[in-house]
Amino acid sequence: MDKFVGKRLDGRYEIKEIIGVGGMAVVYKAYDNQENRTVAVKILKEEFISNEEFVRRFKNE
Repeated sequence: MDKFVGKRLDGRYEIKEIIGVGGMAVVYKAYDNQENRTVAVKILKEEFISNEEFVRRFKNE
């Protein structure tokens, strides 16, 4: 099981399931408790977190 599935991020997003995996990130189906709607949440893969260039590219995406 993925470490984010079943967790709540930022006190707001309930991560439900993986809906896509790319080279740099994983996309999850989540529920936004503040807006009461289903959303997609993209999370950078751990192996790229310490690389400033990847983080910059991820933020610009």
